[in-house]
Amino acid sequence: MLSRISVEWVAERLAQVGIPLRRFPGLPPAAEDIAALLERLCDAQARVGDWVVTDGYHFTPACQRAIMAAGYRLLVIDDYNHLPEYHCDILLNQNIGAEKLHYRGNIGRQLLGIDYVLLRREFIHAKAAAATRAWPSQPRNILVSMGGGNFITDLERLAPMFSLRELAGRTLRVIKGAMDADRVHAILADTPASVELLERVDDMAGLLLQADLCVTAGGSTCWELCCMGVPFLTLKLAENQREIVNGLAELGIAEHYSLNRFRTLLTSPAAYIECTNARGATVASAGGPYTISLMCNTE
Repeated sequence: MLSRISVEWVAERLAQVGIPLRRFPGLPPAAEDIAALLERLCDAQARVGDWVVTDGYHFTPACQRAIMAAGYRLLVIDDYNHLPEYHCDILLNQNIGAEKLHYRGNIGRQLLGIDYVLLRREFIHAKAAAATRAWPSQPRNILVSMGGGNFITDLERLAPMFSLRELAGRTLRVIKGAMDADRVHAILADTPASVELLERVDDMAGLLLQADLCVTAGGSTCWELCCMGVPFLTLKLAENQREIVNGLAELGIAEHYSLNRFRTLLTSPAAYIECTNARGATVASAGGPYTISLMCNTE
């Protein structure tokens, strides 16, 4: 695997399954250096006919064409059709409503929508336990997930939520991500809840099995929550999350976060039970295996 971004748990997971991780210097540029990328692929001993998977906004149409022209097969992971055209053997967009997007270019196969969600293996295994879970009449364990980046400014906007007196007697878990721990603690200083700041999460599926309600950014955590059947409210923290949070709201799967709605779910057993009953967002757990099977059987 070639990567410009260092994520410790990803490196550890790759090491566990024997996949070497090679690092690109620097942060992702506006447009990937095509010559440097092809050189790195050669250094990684990629051979003609091997699959290359790209995931990032810096992989331009010219970059995609160059990878295919070099004889590699290409899977492009996309999220909101931001490029004027795409060139690949397989294009995968796992987001809700992706099947309505009109992709242009030289695309062999399009895998669009939540039927193709890529879930980590532990979620596939934990799904059965989640299906038999007994839910409380009110949420006792609340999880806040802002994603892996530094979204401290967005977390600060949630300060009125953290200070709600209705949080007394409940547990509030906040995934730190790349946010500064001292600033997070300062934001949470006035909460009456019992606070756990999670510096690192090694078992997200297990964490979600303990969560009764989640406030989350509109990224891939939404699909993990859907898989585990956890009620959640969404936050749009980036433009590429707009279609996800709007689509979830339109289908009645998850509402946009608001302070009033959060308070209602804390205090009204009827509203919370209705939320747990409506949580049945169906996310197929076979998106990853299907995609791999397709890659293995594509000439």
